[in-house]
Amino acid sequence: MAITKQSSGDVKSRVNTCIDKLSDRDTLAMASNELESIARTLPNNAFAPFLNCLSATDSSEKSPVRRQCVRLISILSAAHGDALSPHVSKMISAVLRRLRDPDSSVRAACVDAVASISAHVLFAAILKPLAEALFHEQDSKAQIGAALCLAAAVEAAPDPDEAEMRRLLSRVLKLARSDGCKAKPALLALVGCIVSTDCIKSKSLFNSTVSTAVDFLSSDDWAARKEAAEVLEKAAMADGNLSVQFKTSCLAALENRRFDKVKLVREKMNRALEIWKDLPVQSASPNVQSDTSSAGYYSPSSETPQQRKMYPLRSPASSCSSSTSSSRRSTLGNEEANPHIPTASNKFNVKKNTRARVVPCDSSDKINDDFESENEFEDMSLIRRQLQQIENQQSNLFNLLQRYIGSSQKGMSSLESRVDGLEKVLGVMSEDYALPTRRISTTREELGNTCCMIPGREFLSPKFWRRGESVNLKLESSFSSSHGNGIMHRDAKIITRLDSPRK
Repeated sequence: MAITKQSSGDVKSRVNTCIDKLSDRDTLAMASNELESIARTLPNNAFAPFLNCLSATDSSEKSPVRRQCVRLISILSAAHGDALSPHVSKMISAVLRRLRDPDSSVRAACVDAVASISAHVLFAAILKPLAEALFHEQDSKAQIGAALCLAAAVEAAPDPDEAEMRRLLSRVLKLARSDGCKAKPALLALVGCIVSTDCIKSKSLFNSTVSTAVDFLSSDDWAARKEAAEVLEKAAMADGNLSVQFKTSCLAALENRRFDKVKLVREKMNRALEIWKDLPVQSASPNVQSDTSSAGYYSPSSETPQQRKMYPLRSPASSCSSSTSSSRRSTLGNEEANPHIPTASNKFNVKKNTRARVVPCDSSDKINDDFESENEFEDMSLIRRQLQQIENQQSNLFNLLQRYIGSSQKGMSSLESRVDGLEKVLGVMSEDYALPTRRISTTREELGNTCCMIPGREFLSPKFWRRGESVNLKLESSFSSSHGNGIMHRDAKIITRLDSPRK
């Protein structure tokens, strides 16, 4: 049975059955294809029950279910366009409920859905609810998602109202400078999209935009620095009459930050720097309006057409679409590591009315050549200073290494001298210990040999020696100093004295 002939109850039953199959990995692909087919072939009277089924899913469902239900809103908008205008409020409400989703892929699907609604259905109807969500949400994920959704909506809108864009830009700049803002990189991405619509006509608003971007060039968040550089890039292409007045200050700010430690930021800085360098130098003449001002020309009245040098610039609408989309794709999936980094993707290519602008230079070729030579000289000076710093660092490291080697050698020499002294002390101690031992053994050998020559030596029995070791010492001194018969005479006296206590 064709879907055009089905009742609303049959549509709901079929859609709910397919949504239940999204929870199973085995039936996920089949259910997704069937739901996409249903969304593309829905009749107008089936829009309401279909959107009710999509809105009925809650946070308890699995991540593929939540993501696919939001994605179906994008497919529905692209397929039916203006026919969905009566249902825009319900569609945007279903998207806003998913901005707090913990899964970044679901929030990225919300950005795609808003871009599709803005491009194919109605931009004015979604601007107010998205702005309210941005300025009143306190949750960081919801604030980041609302900012990215607004940026996608502004970028995808075919012809946004300039007055509405200027009012929105003023409020966004104020929120970005506040301390309580939790989505500064996403807000700067929104500022860049608004600037690319070429809605800024006053110098005060342009000054506020540029100064805010310059302040964020020194932010601790690398994503904020990258988005600030992109804002300056788009500001340089927005309006020639306004941008040339801020060329000097913007060039100085970008020159100071062009050597960022993050590669993506460096690339953005250098790209913005090249675009600002290509802008003409501001004329000293106060009269900068001419017949070509309405066509986008900047023509000082004091010059002839032969003296003017023409510089073609990219239109803001054509250049910002690719840069903003690539910026959001480069940060997709990084929010889990850093909650302040916005993540989203934009897969919609929206055709916009592009306007080419040619800005003549108000200086001669010689002045331009001198200006380029001066910039090259400044670049070479900066490189020379950096090389000098590297050389000084290497010299300091070499001196530190030499001091370390010298101290190590001194320590080894001191250790060797201590070991040598210890060896000498041990040698002396061993000699002192061995000398008394040799002396005692030699004396006892001499005593034994002498005693064998004494007549009547039978009294020198082991029993006698055990009674006192003092006898041995006296006998040793007696026998060692005796000669001939005098030895025996003195020995008899000693024996007599030794025997007398025993009696």
